Amino acid sequence: MTFASLWDELLAEGVVTITPEELAARAGRSVDAVYRSVHTAKRDQRLFSPTHGLYVLVPPEYRSWGAVPGDWFIDDMMRHLGHPYYVGLLTAAARHGASHHPSHVFQVVSSSRVRDREVGGVRLRFYQASDIAERPVVEQIGPTGRIIVATPETCVLDVAERPAQAGGIQTIVELLGELPIDGEALVEAAATRPRSVVRRAGWLLEYTDPGRRLKALRALARADEGDRTPLVPGGGRRGRTDQRWGVVVNTQLEPEP
Repeated sequence: MTFASLWDELLAEGVVTITPEELAARAGRSVDAVYRSVHTAKRDQRLFSPTHGLYVLVPPEYRSWGAVPGDWFIDDMMRHLGHPYYVGLLTAAARHGASHHPSHVFQVVSSSRVRDREVGGVRLRFYQASDIAERPVVEQIGPTGRIIVATPETCVLDVAERPAQAGGIQTIVELLGELPIDGEALVEAAATRPRSVVRRAGWLLEYTDPGRRLKALRALARADEGDRTPLVPGGGRRGRTDQRWGVVVNTQLEPEP
């Protein structure tokens, strides 16, 4: 079988990702022949390689872009690398319905350090978390198979941990009003997070919805212990202090929603 015909045959079978060894076996050719053919296929935007030893096939409707969306291949890619992961931050928020402020990058949290990369029109950004096994996630069905996604509650805590990577405090305030957050699940997820993250998440949730019941979360925040937590990390400690959450509001927000 020629490689030129193999690409479309694999796509017709629903194959999206494949290794050089699998390609060689399928075509009855050597791995060296695979590499030569792949060079041509990449030039023709029939496939791309998001990481060493893994190819992603590109169907005709995406060839002008040179890649497919991240949720087509991220699970296969991370399993190929051997790293636990979940889709997080703004990418996860969009999958839970908070789509008014979609991220221009595909954001992934992993237990290991993974290099950021750009493939075609896809910008993959990775964030390391040593406690990833303790963070609640949900398995969803993506366009080509399963995908591991942060729960709305994990998403809340992640954007509170990394406001800059979530578009800033104002974007987070607007995003939180769109997420389907379960109060009990949030408290359970927050129990393993640093106090600064819990404080910031609680303040943002209360600002977004003053009527939300947050007593249990406030107990975890322990507002009367230690130094105050800046709302914007690295933004200094000048601003009014919210004693209920132990947060220094060191930024100017638009009027409350």
